[in-house]
Amino acid sequence: MFDCKLICTDIDGTLLDGNHKISPENRRVIAKAYRKGITIALISGRKASSLELLQAELGIHGPLGCYSGALVVDEGKILASHPITWKNTKEVLSFVEGMGLESFIYTDKRWYIQKESPWMAFETSVSHTEGKVVPFDELPEHCTNNNEIPYKILCMSEDISLVLEAEKLLHRKFSQALNIYRSGPRYLEISAKDVDKGHALEEICRAYGYETSQAMAIGDYFNDLGMLKVAGHSVAMANAPDEVKRHAHTVTASNLEDGLAKAIEAIL
Repeated sequence: MFDCKLICTDIDGTLLDGNHKISPENRRVIAKAYRKGITIALISGRKASSLELLQAELGIHGPLGCYSGALVVDEGKILASHPITWKNTKEVLSFVEGMGLESFIYTDKRWYIQKESPWMAFETSVSHTEGKVVPFDELPEHCTNNNEIPYKILCMSEDISLVLEAEKLLHRKFSQALNIYRSGPRYLEISAKDVDKGHALEEICRAYGYETSQAMAIGDYFNDLGMLKVAGHSVAMANAPDEVKRHAHTVTASNLEDGLAKAIEAIL
């Protein structure tokens, strides 16, 4: 019998439905697990304040894996911090500038974009956090003056083939210094080398005194592979690519069919 102490769940494509909402069934089953004393950790590419809004909606407290594991916090306490350097940030932005990709920069306090765009409006509506427009050549000085640390670069395009090509080129140029991975068909995330959601799971287990064998991980995309590989029980969503499913112990229903709730009910 799986002795579950910790459930680590991805957000977009896993916890949230197609309208970026938490379904009543997912909310009910998470509350049931939480009442049983299981720690619920939201592990996402999102920033802490966005995840805290989801915690409040779920009625839970506990650890958060932000920026796909680059920053792990628990009730304001930092459990792990793996920022990227401004040197690497500027090099990546310069490299992708001519590719036609939109870019966001995420610090420990907020996210930035060079100019207003539909991508900015979409990110604001989904994350419920406001971005700030600052020219990227001014950003290092701006953030240094405000004691902000960069944790993630997000590059995106509606052209999926462009995202795939950019991933290859970025890997070729920066894979020795940075993690580069797709978090969705239209999204590329760049963060500190050798840091992923699996590291967030391990840090949370260390802080709580759990074994990774007592952790359940649920996700739907390539940026979830780290935690799917290290968890004692890993679950891929039906809407996950086949390559992601191959790294999970089991596959649940899609995020449109309360797959998260079904997966958790199966181990309670």
